[in-house]
Amino acid sequence: MKKLAPKTIALIEAGSWYGVVVILIAYMGVSFEFFEPSNPIPVFCNITGSFTMLLDAWKDKNWQPVVINVIWIMIAMVTLFKVF
Repeated sequence: MKKLAPKTIALIEAGSWYGVVVILIAYMGVSFEFFEPSNPIPVFCNITGSFTMLLDAWKDKNWQPVVINVIWIMIAMVTLFKVF
């Protein structure tokens, strides 16, 4: 497997922090009733946030976070399809 360039690694790491922030925003928004659970905003946050953390975990071959983020994305996608 080809080794990733340092700039690519830095971009993936920064993206993962984006994921942490938006998933926390989505969770807090639903928990504190700023959003309904089916609102597309927290659903979109969950999909994009999990995807960025998935990339970071995949890069490191850290399979437990890969699995949980794949499942998290699938749940959010089902919710998104229910909304629309």
